[in-house]
Amino acid sequence: MIQKWVAEIEKNWGLEHFDLKNTSIKRTASVIKTTEYILDMEWFPLGAEMEDESNPPGTIYAEVNLTYGFLTSFIVVMSEDFRENPPLLPSAGLEDVVSWIELNTGLKVDIDFRLQRKDKDGKNTEYFFSSILHGRKVSPAGLIEVKVNERGCIVFYSLSGFFYGFYPEIEIVQEKPSLNFDKFKERQVVLFGVPEEEGYQLLYGVDEAYIDAVPESHVLYWSEEGIDEEIRISDKIVGTVWEQFYESQKISEEEMSLNIPHPDCLPISKDEKNELIKVISNYLRAHRPNESGKWQVENIERQNGLLHADVVPVNYVDRILDKFKFLYDATQHVLLQVMDKREILSEIIEMPVIDVKVTKEEALKLLEKDIFFEPYYMYDFDKKVLIPTQRIDCHEFVNAVTGERVRE
Repeated sequence: MIQKWVAEIEKNWGLEHFDLKNTSIKRTASVIKTTEYILDMEWFPLGAEMEDESNPPGTIYAEVNLTYGFLTSFIVVMSEDFRENPPLLPSAGLEDVVSWIELNTGLKVDIDFRLQRKDKDGKNTEYFFSSILHGRKVSPAGLIEVKVNERGCIVFYSLSGFFYGFYPEIEIVQEKPSLNFDKFKERQVVLFGVPEEEGYQLLYGVDEAYIDAVPESHVLYWSEEGIDEEIRISDKIVGTVWEQFYESQKISEEEMSLNIPHPDCLPISKDEKNELIKVISNYLRAHRPNESGKWQVENIERQNGLLHADVVPVNYVDRILDKFKFLYDATQHVLLQVMDKREILSEIIEMPVIDVKVTKEEALKLLEKDIFFEPYYMYDFDKKVLIPTQRIDCHEFVNAVTGERVRE
């Protein structure tokens, strides 16, 4: 399989005079938590070697999604292209780029994807496309990026994320009656803070959300007089743990046939969730002993083999300065890292006083005409279906001290 793809890419992409340096197959988790297999390939210009532990100029990197059966990434590193006869599109125009994407992926423009924006990067033209379904955006998003030079030669291509066309078996549920939009608007206008070079700006804005999405949360309570329980914190470096995890997911062609799920695709068991919540509760009881009932756990998920959890104040205003992120190894039963927003902020800026002059009601009145709802299809990870919904958003903000409108 590797030899087949290497030969095909060398022939189709003008790499006959390059040295194949590395190939590997890795097991990965897709954005909707399905297991996929990726073939990575790397070529150096003929006779070139590593320079100071870095790839030489002109290195070519390519990636094939073996589950889909086509190329998902092709990168001319630093855009230094040493190919003698690279393939050329008829032009660098949108129509020819779209035709190439359709031929390479089987996806169809205005059905599976559409142009998001077009940029210029020196002599190169960059195209950014996003996934759609029945004309709506999709969450999680699918993204395609193509960079083509003035000759029509592709020097960067990447396809990532969710495209319904690759998963035709996913059910799309019926449209449901919408919630009360006015009440939803009121709920989603929130106060937040933006660190600046000379201080901290308080703004009202819309917290982007899907009207049917109700995030799971768990409010933490503890007894201040309780017996302190040992909190096991690993001395391992998170980056090293991640690197070891990535290496553990490199497999052979033979191992692909075993269909072993990627660890991040495994559901989080009730016991794992309860264990993590208990660890977080013990940690906060030790570091914020007088704040029982003021914190809640959100967004527990697996990433890179670890459990990740966001812990935020129940009071939304307090989230301006306070938040925790926990990384937990459920197999070793140890915390790997705790990120404390207040601690991090205090090292960067002088902690501000929350001095709000504008009420939430006043901010909502100023923002209301600019708040909009956008149709979406949202993937339900529990039911494994797509749900038609609406996402609230706004590109305007209100300064919470002056009442001035601020553009995004």
